Amino acid sequence: MSLQKVDTVSSYTTRLSVDLGTIEYQRCLDLQHLLVSRRKMGIITDILLFLEHSPGVYTIGRKADPANFPGLYPLRIERGGDITYHGEGQLVVYPIFDMRSSGKLDIRRFVHRVESIAISALKHLGYEAFVGAEPGIWVGKKKVASIGMAIDGFVSYHGIAFNYSPKVLEGFMRIRPCGLDPGSMGYLETSRAKLLQALSEAFSSEFGDFSIIDREIVLPGL
Repeated sequence: MSLQKVDTVSSYTTRLSVDLGTIEYQRCLDLQHLLVSRRKMGIITDILLFLEHSPGVYTIGRKADPANFPGLYPLRIERGGDITYHGEGQLVVYPIFDMRSSGKLDIRRFVHRVESIAISALKHLGYEAFVGAEPGIWVGKKKVASIGMAIDGFVSYHGIAFNYSPKVLEGFMRIRPCGLDPGSMGYLETSRAKLLQALSEAFSSEFGDFSIIDREIVLPGL
């Protein structure tokens, strides 16, 4: 992974957006750590990553209960929450953003803004989505998006994952995602392209303009 390549985005003054396509989870996690470090130093501006993880992977957050994933050995990461699954048919959004508002760190407000963006994007696609009693974004009785974020200093990473294909639901059948019955997981009947477009527009409405950059800039050789 090239620091020189990543640091070329320092010339941008607007926030950035990049579609990384399909990427293995650990490689993307390494990229997030790199971008967070550069953001904390003020070398780069906020950057929004869109991607899909393949091969499929199970991850657990800081509050994981082993009873929810018997017989599995998921990857432990820094975000909050319990076990979840990432795989084909799921669009993941990682905002590497400075979370300070008026000079103060406001984590709750930032998370609420991300949730509002998700709800707005899904409304544009014809869904009445909401934040339920259980974490995540729901449509009817189905959880269609899972959220789990981490903070390093004042910079966010990890994020929110949207199920847009029934294929991804297979991965949830072996676990109790965030302690829920796997049957509670649902998906959006839309394409990846339409979902990405709706989310891009919703992020722009909330945060202002984004410059779209090529994935080769942040991850050479992808």
